[in-house]
Amino acid sequence: MVEQYLELPSFPYRFDLLLEVVRRNAYPARMVVESDSLWRFVGGKLLCFRQDGDVIVLTGPALCKSDDSRRHDVSGLSRQILGMDCDLSDFYAAARRDARLWRQIEPLFGLPLFGTETVFEALVTLIIEQHISWKNALRSQRRLMRMLDSGVRTGGYKVHDFPTPQELTALEAEQLKPLKITNGRINLILRVAREARDGVLDLEGLRHLEASEAYSRLMSIKGVGHWTAANVLGRAFGKYPYVSHNDVALQSAVNHYFYRGAGEKSAKQVLETLEEYGEYAGLVGHFILLRWVLDKYPVAH
Repeated sequence: MVEQYLELPSFPYRFDLLLEVVRRNAYPARMVVESDSLWRFVGGKLLCFRQDGDVIVLTGPALCKSDDSRRHDVSGLSRQILGMDCDLSDFYAAARRDARLWRQIEPLFGLPLFGTETVFEALVTLIIEQHISWKNALRSQRRLMRMLDSGVRTGGYKVHDFPTPQELTALEAEQLKPLKITNGRINLILRVAREARDGVLDLEGLRHLEASEAYSRLMSIKGVGHWTAANVLGRAFGKYPYVSHNDVALQSAVNHYFYRGAGEKSAKQVLETLEEYGEYAGLVGHFILLRWVLDKYPVAH
């Protein structure tokens, strides 16, 4: 077992809040919380993360896929995944100046913009989540990971790594039927995997582009719309320049927190409410949605 240490950022950062969000995952597979520790694969290695004072301690055995071609900068990838390089100080300062907004944001003060290891993972998980409830999407994602990875047990759960494009393209569409998503989304996942494998689709290259250009490139993929593209930017890069106004959960959350359930839940209401926050509109939407998860979903494990 090897230990590494990541110093906590100087800006507000609460690892305990990250754990609270993950605990609401009804079908743990990619990330598992046990007590005060978070388990997940990073760069092909199973790692355990826990906070000890002013550092995050990474502990893990040398578990690595033999065919894994991803980056193995474990420290850098861990900081990316745990949102340790996303300083939200300006956002919090702006939120404090608006009493109505701060009432919603304050309980999440310090919540990291945690995300995925790869853009491919963000895109595939969001394709699964299109037009489906969050719990059903989590169940489908777990099935996908269990289908391609035997996992490693930690306590009462197994932790699975996310499949690579190479692993996914080894499957036929019929084999993905147990995911219980539409044939269109199954075919889209396999097409994205093939194009990523063959270098036709350079998803990781999007990290080097401005958010607007990355968004446009994602929107050019047939089957990817505004909701998917906007959330890939958030989930993979920690960037929220767009409001996911067509997200039905966000519509419910905005109606609940800003209007106490009055009025009609709609994309129009979301846009009218959040756009007044200008450059932070998308980030406000992200936090409001996570507030909804914390308040409405029970601890699953």
